[in-house]
Amino acid sequence: MENIQNTVTSEPMSLMSNICDNLGAYIFAKDMQGKYIYANDKVEALFGCSKDDIVGKDDSTFFDLSISQQIVENDRKVFSGKQQIVSEETNFVRHTSEQRVYRIIKTPLFDRDKNIIGLVGIAHDITEEKRLREQVEEQKQLLSVILDNVEAYVYMKDEDRRFLYVNSKVANLFGLDSDQIIGQKEQDILPIDTAEHFYASDSKAITEQQVQRVEEVMVDNGEIQHYLSVKVPVTMAGKRSLIGFSTDVTEIFKLKEEFKRLANTDDLTGIYNRRYFLKEAEKAFSIFKRQNTSFSLLTFDVDFFKNINDQFGHPIGDEVLQNLTSIAQRLLRKEDTFARIGGEEFAILLPYTDINAGDYVAERLRNTIASSSLCGAKKIQLTVSIGLTGFNREDSSFDDVFSRVDRALYQAKECGRNCVISLN
Repeated sequence: MENIQNTVTSEPMSLMSNICDNLGAYIFAKDMQGKYIYANDKVEALFGCSKDDIVGKDDSTFFDLSISQQIVENDRKVFSGKQQIVSEETNFVRHTSEQRVYRIIKTPLFDRDKNIIGLVGIAHDITEEKRLREQVEEQKQLLSVILDNVEAYVYMKDEDRRFLYVNSKVANLFGLDSDQIIGQKEQDILPIDTAEHFYASDSKAITEQQVQRVEEVMVDNGEIQHYLSVKVPVTMAGKRSLIGFSTDVTEIFKLKEEFKRLANTDDLTGIYNRRYFLKEAEKAFSIFKRQNTSFSLLTFDVDFFKNINDQFGHPIGDEVLQNLTSIAQRLLRKEDTFARIGGEEFAILLPYTDINAGDYVAERLRNTIASSSLCGAKKIQLTVSIGLTGFNREDSSFDDVFSRVDRALYQAKECGRNCVISLN
């Protein structure tokens, strides 16, 4: 301790110079004319000359001031403002013939009477740091441009359900600026039902640490929107979060539903077609076998429909079938399955309905059609023949039921038409 004190007392300037040479920074001092009065070893190495060659020289000796004007401007600010400045300087060093960037602190020097007599500067070379920073910022901007222009809603949340990032599509969807969303919890900016719906798959991705692929639904301005989402769990700095990519598949969903409807629907009447009816009837037969509940099946055929087409033409015949369909639909329950299974042949599956109740439905249908005028001004009247049967325990498949009701319909036609024939 005594040796150190003696050193400090006897050689203070030598010690301070040694400290400055080992701080890892460029340290210098200038007088009011901008001439160097001190430079440490790093400044010596930068300028490529000794301290003796530096002291008394100004910056024009060591820098191309046409490029490095910030040096002069920052010195002037210190001298005129008599206060410290912190800045970045881009300087062209003559000795190395390269341009470098420095983070610099320049502080005024005062004499004992508080008069400014110069400045002292401390500089760190941040050329590579700034290059990397600019590269990161450029990549960040590029990534932002990409994410804002992909046809997907991209977002990031932490395990506390707080948004860490949203692209512009998410911001537009929520009707908020990105800054208003980031840092907020989803339940604070979304309807609670919607937030909970999203959280179900979010939490699964985070807790199970597995990618989740889900279909999600959101109501936007009263319209149901469908999204296909991929949620990827990530861990950063020990904290779990997820990145979500959601694609709006509403139009695809609508097309799929429309294709499904078209596949199951008769084009002319808008009711189910034969394919769908048989599929539903097979399901009903399986339920019947398991539960032993009552099901009835009836089919009906328009009597002498060919005469209508021949007399009035096929467009009128089509209109007759459409009106006939509307009449029948008004007599049926929601759970009944009504289908057009042939040109002028229709079928109705009546779940939880025994043969007696089915007979009541059939007679009511027959009477209603017979007493109705179809096709507007032409007042076409027609009748139907109806076959009826119920599901039996002896039936091995729906084909047995369908064959029996077909025989019943045939008998109704043989018995003079405009009647109901039931077979058990």
